[in-house]
Amino acid sequence: METMINMNVFGVTKEQAIQKGIQNRDRFLQIVDKLSTIRNEDKYPHNFIYGYPGIGKSFEIKNRLEAAGTKFVMVTGNVSMFAFGVQLAVINFLNPNQERIIVFCDDVDTLVANETSCNMLKSALHGPKIFTYEKSLQSQWSNLSELQKEAIKYHQDDEKMGFQVPTGSMSFLIVSNIQLPTDDEVRKAREKSKSKSSLLAHKNAIRSRCMVQDFSLSNAELWGWIADVVLNTPCLDELELSVDQKQSILDFIWDNWESLTERSIRLIEKMAIIMQEYPNTYMSVWEIDFLK
Repeated sequence: METMINMNVFGVTKEQAIQKGIQNRDRFLQIVDKLSTIRNEDKYPHNFIYGYPGIGKSFEIKNRLEAAGTKFVMVTGNVSMFAFGVQLAVINFLNPNQERIIVFCDDVDTLVANETSCNMLKSALHGPKIFTYEKSLQSQWSNLSELQKEAIKYHQDDEKMGFQVPTGSMSFLIVSNIQLPTDDEVRKAREKSKSKSSLLAHKNAIRSRCMVQDFSLSNAELWGWIADVVLNTPCLDELELSVDQKQSILDFIWDNWESLTERSIRLIEKMAIIMQEYPNTYMSVWEIDFLK
């Protein structure tokens, strides 16, 4: 099976878009590969990666961390700050030698959902480097596993409510579809409304505590990123698509960009499956299923 395609068949504009996609993905992969070299003494050991959803960021990070043998724990989904704290307690409890460990937070939007959660995260990232949960545990206690209970007890102070988890051995890797505001964005928001700018200021404070990688992509760059995945990775290998089939998928996405119901790697996979299931009518099925 052919795995490469002559990029010039797309024409100048598409070729430029693909080159931009390659450059952006290469920069992303270089950043990911450096994560395994994070050390305890690094001044900024935490990373916040923003990017368009569904383009394979988390998948690539997980695979590369595993391939490098990097010690990490993954936290995913819309977990509460209590549940997040419990996971940190277990991580620290099971790490008595305080070895460096990456806490990979994938789309955990609750971390920056409000001022309280932002303050809890700020404290864990910098300064005291402690995650503090100050509420009563009574209502949640029965739902915890024995390991979780033991971990929380290890981090409790009899004189204080809740629990506190030291995070000095943890490097937080936060991958999100939410952008952290810049200094200028906070300043402009304050000029318009002081009350509405408060949460932005807290998010900006998190930004200042992390190495922030912003993969905001133009439409052409996003198409180029997707094209690079299709052309230069084994993403579709199991479907054994020909060069012409890959080209048809990418051309359809390019020509119908504004009308697509989704723009992601998953869309590519679904289109490829339909192409094989409906070899004579796949184009019509694509139009029905994926165009507004």
